[in-house]
Amino acid sequence: MTNHQATSMLPAVRHSWGFHIFCGAIMLLFLCAEPRELHAETPENVQRSIEQRQRDMRAHEKILKGLTEQERRIFANLQDVETRLRTIAEEVEDLESRLEHLRKEEEARLQDNQELDLARSRTSEELARLLTVLWPVHLQGVEHNLETLNTWDEADRQFQWLSRIYELVQDRIAQLREQERELARGQVLLEQAREEISRQMVRVNAGKDRLLQQKLEFLRGVQEVRAQQVSAEERIQEILQSITELNYQLQAMTTRTFTNFRGGMSWPAQGRLVESYRPQASPPHRGLSMALSENAPVRAISWGKVVHSDVLRGYGHVVILYHGEDYYSLYAFLNTSTVAVGQEVEKSEQLGNAGFYPKVDGPGLYFELRFQQNPVNPDIWLVAQ
Repeated sequence: MTNHQATSMLPAVRHSWGFHIFCGAIMLLFLCAEPRELHAETPENVQRSIEQRQRDMRAHEKILKGLTEQERRIFANLQDVETRLRTIAEEVEDLESRLEHLRKEEEARLQDNQELDLARSRTSEELARLLTVLWPVHLQGVEHNLETLNTWDEADRQFQWLSRIYELVQDRIAQLREQERELARGQVLLEQAREEISRQMVRVNAGKDRLLQQKLEFLRGVQEVRAQQVSAEERIQEILQSITELNYQLQAMTTRTFTNFRGGMSWPAQGRLVESYRPQASPPHRGLSMALSENAPVRAISWGKVVHSDVLRGYGHVVILYHGEDYYSLYAFLNTSTVAVGQEVEKSEQLGNAGFYPKVDGPGLYFELRFQQNPVNPDIWLVAQ
């Protein structure tokens, strides 16, 4: 068999044995009984099911809208928390700056204390020297009641000199004491400022911790809302798919016209498309080639009647369905088949399992859709993927 014959699957050469199989299959179609009723459900029940699904979808859309509003509110709260966190960060930075300033003041005060201690030591030395001079004079004046003084002028000078020295010493002592008091007051103020800043830091950090906890709670809330949104969206898609299936079922109950389902037929299998419909290629490819998983189910794209189910040399087991209005679908390279000639099948009913397909070097499927003897593009008949 040539590549051209392998690709066409159903050659138009009237004298080939494959053509006689195809014609025989068509003859069997008309020898079989009338199509059976496929569903016990009535169109009225299906219509009620569609309406119920539509109500469910509207309810889930309302839930989804509420979740979207909830997510918007959470994000607004998150933005508020972020703003407050930035404010707290600025406040912490200000407090840290003030603490650094206090630290420098303490270093300066420590330096002042060291200088004051040095001045105190010097003053103490000066006092010691003065007392060494003044004390004997004082004792002599007291003991002799100034008898040694010759004149009042000399006595006055002695008293003036002693008085001046005492004043200087007292001034120096008073100055040192005032410096000590000033340094002590400054140290108290520093300690008070440090304690106040420490209290503010505790307060700010506590507020920051609360805000961070709120932020985490809001983020968890966003994750929960988004998970619910995804669930609601998936449920809406499931309901839409269910409505599509029910509409197909309803339409199938009221009409068996194959062309009415153009663009809404399910794919024959779930897998990877290896090559699409390319009749102008060399060699031409008049169907779909798919790589599937091992023993993947192959299903009917629409209701129909089995007109061929047998091994065809070079193509494995081949199943052909007749859908009316001269439309046929072909499923090649099946490993096993679960249907027999003359059997009626419904949309998505399993026809068999995927077998070895040489083109994909593994399990796969070759699928064709034909009108009379002419291949047609399956893409415009199947649901878009």
